[in-house]
Amino acid sequence: MLKGNVILLDSQLATDASRLSIEHKLPMADAIIYATTLANAAEVWTTDGHFEGLPNVRCFEKN
Repeated sequence: MLKGNVILLDSQLATDASRLSIEHKLPMADAIIYATTLANAAEVWTTDGHFEGLPNVRCFEKN
């Protein structure tokens, strides 16, 4: 965690998250995570099925 970056939720990121929430039917918290991912050329690693099939996402099954 000490090597991470803090990303502020500014108005542009919130607007992008709102659009992604509607476009991909994501809950708002997930849309904020996804918008942050796209804005920072990152990749999400998750077991959350809401993200399944989205670019820049690696989904894993829960054990």
